[in-house]
Amino acid sequence: MTEEQRRNPIYVIPPAQRPRTVLRYGDEKELLVSGLLEGAGDIAKHPAVVDVPVEKGHVVLFSNNPVWRGETLGSYFLVFNAILNFDQLGAGRTLDTE
Repeated sequence: MTEEQRRNPIYVIPPAQRPRTVLRYGDEKELLVSGLLEGAGDIAKHPAVVDVPVEKGHVVLFSNNPVWRGETLGSYFLVFNAILNFDQLGAGRTLDTE
């Protein structure tokens, strides 16, 4: 645990404002290594999409650029779903009471 993590524990952030990991990269053994992915161990099991509630809306963070011209077509739907379902991004969210 870093010094900053000790100074700013997660319990300082109210449960309704905590970020939620929507999509996570798989284990290092499950990641496909190709010309577009080097150092798979660096991203293994890290968040790929994070949803952060901010006031009346949400910020959706992508660890890649899903609208880059060289991405797979399936990644475009990540952006389309976030845009089309903007008012339902908190659906299914369970809040930690701790």
